[in-house]
Amino acid sequence: MSVEFKADDPQLSVNFGKSVMVKENLIKVLASILFVTIAMAALGFWLEEELVVATNWLVDRIGFAGMCLILFVTDTLVTPISPDILLLVIAKSDLAEQWPRYVLTLGMVSVGAGMSGWSIGRWLGDFKSVQRLFGQFNDDQREFIRKYGFWAIVLGAATPLPYSVTCWTAGVVGVRWSTVLVASVLFRVPRIIIYYLLIASTSNLFA
Repeated sequence: MSVEFKADDPQLSVNFGKSVMVKENLIKVLASILFVTIAMAALGFWLEEELVVATNWLVDRIGFAGMCLILFVTDTLVTPISPDILLLVIAKSDLAEQWPRYVLTLGMVSVGAGMSGWSIGRWLGDFKSVQRLFGQFNDDQREFIRKYGFWAIVLGAATPLPYSVTCWTAGVVGVRWSTVLVASVLFRVPRIIIYYLLIASTSNLFA
């Protein structure tokens, strides 16, 4: 007995779309890691002293609490600031002496920001409004988040996909808060720790 699938089978289309999206974002992850490695190694080679001075100056001015506030805002809303900048500040400042404490705290702040974004999206409940303000996802991506809530959040938490927009959209399309929280804790926090280790090691290669 054979089973025939039509070319326009919706399930096949969904599975194909999921496979393509995962593959694309895995490629983005590898490209991102390669870029961070090269960029941090270059900065460590040419601007080591300047980085140490600048990062310690920033820590003296705003403190670690200020860094947490910056991360909370950037991971709640859509901004051009990457959390990796704050990881660089830790790696090149006196905070590096106790980096596990600070990096883990940043990871939890990021998760809290993601949940805040989910709450805002859930409260708005009008995807068109969100689309006008944060129109970074197309219809296929929104459908992907709706159907594959956990793994969609994983992609946003661990890849270059915008984590804040992923959490907003998850709230709008009705992904459960517990799903967002578990995916974020399991993948956002390790992502931040891994990127810190990468930044700290590669920025010192030629120091």
